[in-house]
Amino acid sequence: MNKLFHYFLCPSSRFTRIILIEKKIDFDLFIENFSDPTEDYLFKNPAGFFPVLNTSFNENIVGSLVIIEYLQNLMLPPTLMIKKNENEIRRLLFWFETNFKNEIIIPLLKEKVFKRFEKNSVPSSHVIRAARSNLKYHMQYFNYLLKDHDFFVDDNLSYADLFYGASLTVLDYIDELNFFEFEKLKNLYSIVKSRPSFKKILADRIIGVNPHSDYLKLDY
Repeated sequence: MNKLFHYFLCPSSRFTRIILIEKKIDFDLFIENFSDPTEDYLFKNPAGFFPVLNTSFNENIVGSLVIIEYLQNLMLPPTLMIKKNENEIRRLLFWFETNFKNEIIIPLLKEKVFKRFEKNSVPSSHVIRAARSNLKYHMQYFNYLLKDHDFFVDDNLSYADLFYGASLTVLDYIDELNFFEFEKLKNLYSIVKSRPSFKKILADRIIGVNPHSDYLKLDY
């Protein structure tokens, strides 16, 4: 049986779970502490990155982008890597894995979630404001990419749209999701959030940190 080691509010972990569900691949789920992973997890992945897929062949695959390449090579439906646009899809996956996560999600998680469990730790309003400013920049860029289409690439659902949705569910959970004036981005989020593969991810809860009251609404 495949085993996925993850953290609830890690966007890369959420994205990987969604793809495993989309492709109907069975797996067991193991929760790790983002700031204090277990020795067993560090043995599999000394760098401590999330997620790690331990395959049924006992091979450890580290990181969402490498896991997705592994799953893509299995040639299982649905088709989420459109051949003629695969370079653009991979570019967007890298953007969500690095730029979007590091400039927005990680800073907001540290300030709004992790610091709740640290003694004498006060959230930095400066860091939060900077992350919110970065979010607006990224959303402007995504809106430019989307133009008049329903999806990021060639009017077909791809890995890029699902990573977008997975990332936004984290911001949604901590009440930091802002679509500004970009209605098309809001519609795309509603489309992917409504997929059955998102249902279990949306049911996740962090002890001591509850999502806002409209978190489960599919039309936002």
